[in-house]
This record gives sequence, C-alpha cells and structure tokens, in this order.
Amino acid sequence: MVRIFLSALLALAFAQGARAGDLSPDKASQQLNQLLTDMQSMQAVFEQWVNDAKQTTLQHVTGSMWIQRPGHFRWDTDEPYPQQIVSDGKSLLIYDRDLEQATKKKLDNQIGNTPALLLSGDPQQIQQNFSVTGYVFENTGEVRFDLRPKDSEAMFSLLRVHFLQGYLRDMYLEDNLGQTTRIEFTKIQKNQKLDGKVFELNLPDSVDLIEES
Repeated sequence: MVRIFLSALLALAFAQGARAGDLSPDKASQQLNQLLTDMQSMQAVFEQWVNDAKQTTLQHVTGSMWIQRPGHFRWDTDEPYPQQIVSDGKSLLIYDRDLEQATKKKLDNQIGNTPALLLSGDPQQIQQNFSVTGYVFENTGEVRFDLRPKDSEAMFSLLRVHFLQGYLRDMYLEDNLGQTTRIEFTKIQKNQKLDGKVFELNLPDSVDLIEES
C-alpha cells in the first residue's frame, strides 16, 4: 500500500561511485541535521515503487508532495491508487478517494517516526530517535544517510536518504518483513513560499470520516 510511506509518506537509489569515506555517527547526525534545517520547505513530484522481500514489484505509483516546517506535509498519489495524506502539524488525515473513507489521528510518537515527519519535523530530534550513519561519495559529492529507529515498534527498520548539492533526491525504506519502498523526486523546489491551503483537505460530504484518538 502507498500508506507504507507513512502510514507515509513518502528512494534511495543506492548511490553510485567511489566512497570518499564513512562519517562518524555524530558527524552524520550533525550533517543531516544541517541539511534538513536548511530545507525549510520542499515541493516535488515523485515516482514510487513498493517491492516484496523477493523484490517483486507490488505497486508503482506517481504523485506530488509538499513539506513545510514545522510539521506540515502533503503527499498526493495519482491513479490508480488515489490517496491524499496531509498533516497540519497537529493531526494526520489519510483520505482514500476510491473507498470514500478518511482517517484522522493525532500525531503521536509512532507517527513521528515516519519519513514525512522526519523531513518536516524538528531536525534536533534525529539523534534522539534514530541511529545515523553517513557516507560521502567523492566523485559526485553525493551524501547518503542510513537511519535506523531506536523504537522497536517503528514502522520501518531502515530509512535511507540521499542528498545531492543540498537537495533531497530520493528515499528508500525497508520494513522488518523485507518489504521495500523506493521514492525518487524530480522537479524539486526548495525553500519556496507555499500557500497554507496546500495543507488543508476539504473532504466531500459523502466521505466517511473516522477519527482515532
């Protein structure tokens, strides 16, 4: 399901090229913190693949995403699996258009461990919630970070994020059953002013809204 992104949001193509060196955990956390701090907003289109443990493709979708600090994000998936996932920093709304059903829940600690809120949340909490390692590739200047949640109940076992020249280019997630999600971003715009209405989702009257505590 697309919801593995969050539920996500939201690939890391494994970086190619010669490795200049591994970053220490402290250095990796500091560098990732700085890259995220410098990214106050981002909007992009994405292409996403979900594979099972045998690397058979279960789903291939496209869509658009927006993030805005603090705590705002939106993840819209196109046909054939139309879904919208929106956060205003306090609650999370997941709308499945085909099912005419939406779920609204408060942002708790578990949701805070998802990739979308990692990107839009407080970078200072990274070391508190994740073990971080980093790698720098000499010939391209690419930087890759591997994040492993310290919470054993987190929704993923590995999140890999890949930056090039300060821009987030892709993400890769793996869960405890070996299912993976790869997300590649294009048409990236960073630190552009976003209309606050992007993070509002007006549901049709016909939609069944389920509110979870």
